[in-house]
Amino acid sequence: MVTSSFISIAIIYPEFPTIPQISQWRRGYTNYTRALFIEKNKKAVKMSIGKISEFKVQSDDWSLYVERLENYFLVNNVKSELRVATLITVMGAESYELLVNLCTPHKPSTKTFEQITAIMEKHLKPKPSILAERFKFRQRKQKEGENIADYLAALKKLSKTCELGLWLEESIRDQFVCGISSEVIRQRLFAEDKLDYAKAYSMAVSMEAAEKNAAAVVGSTATDSAVECLAVTSTRQSAGRRAAVARREDRPVLQSEQRRAGWRGSRLAKRASAAPAPGERVRQHQQCGACGSSHDTEGCKFTRYVCRVCNKQGHLQRMCPLEMSHHHVEDVRNVDISSDSEGSDEENKCGQ
Repeated sequence: MVTSSFISIAIIYPEFPTIPQISQWRRGYTNYTRALFIEKNKKAVKMSIGKISEFKVQSDDWSLYVERLENYFLVNNVKSELRVATLITVMGAESYELLVNLCTPHKPSTKTFEQITAIMEKHLKPKPSILAERFKFRQRKQKEGENIADYLAALKKLSKTCELGLWLEESIRDQFVCGISSEVIRQRLFAEDKLDYAKAYSMAVSMEAAEKNAAAVVGSTATDSAVECLAVTSTRQSAGRRAAVARREDRPVLQSEQRRAGWRGSRLAKRASAAPAPGERVRQHQQCGACGSSHDTEGCKFTRYVCRVCNKQGHLQRMCPLEMSHHHVEDVRNVDISSDSEGSDEENKCGQ
């Protein structure tokens, strides 16, 4: 039915497009709308390049945040009239509240991007004293555990607010060399003629790496030596433990043998001491009843002494019958009678 209608129209109006022409036109329109949609999507995807996080008033640096925003605008082709709106959208609730307070009685949307950044900069980063900033720069030295690269980065950060101008690189070089913690590196840089900023940094980094490599080599050598010493010590300790166990096992046998040998030796020694020398006359003496020595009692000088135990004359305390009932008589050969306290007392009495 539709086809016959198109044929009738085509007969009446010859300039009316045919069915194939209409189909082609419809396909072309579909392709056109599809291409337009894809182009719009491409633009939308292009706007999402990168991401700007919220600005944290207490911790973030406003200057760095503005630099990131400017690069974001550049990459995404953000027009000038949209920069303020974009900034307000991404900066976060806390920072936007601060911006509203700073712009009162006007609204932030009535300001330009440059005006807003200047207002925030003045509030968050007031201009410091140049002398104070230069003082902090001159006092900065390399900290313990800080490498050369981090030390130089810290110096550059401090120099940004010093307004050194043409003396910037020379000032950084001087403070860099003077503040290095390594005495060896500093002396080596002092000896260098025509030392510029780049050369000083390159030499310092190379020498720092050399020191670390040398320390690593020494540490590995010391570790190897310690391992060898530990192995030798362990071997010696194990050998010592085995020897101690062997000695403990052999100790009862050795002690019994030593006792038997000592008993035999003592008997032989007594026999040898008792045997008279050739040509000498054998003379036997009984034990002295006065002092306990091996001689006749008649010639002993202690027969005149008075005993402290029984208060009788004729013997010392150690030969007293009352004392001997409780104690054994000591071997007089091992006692120096002259050092006997009792004998000394008795001698003093006799001398008086």
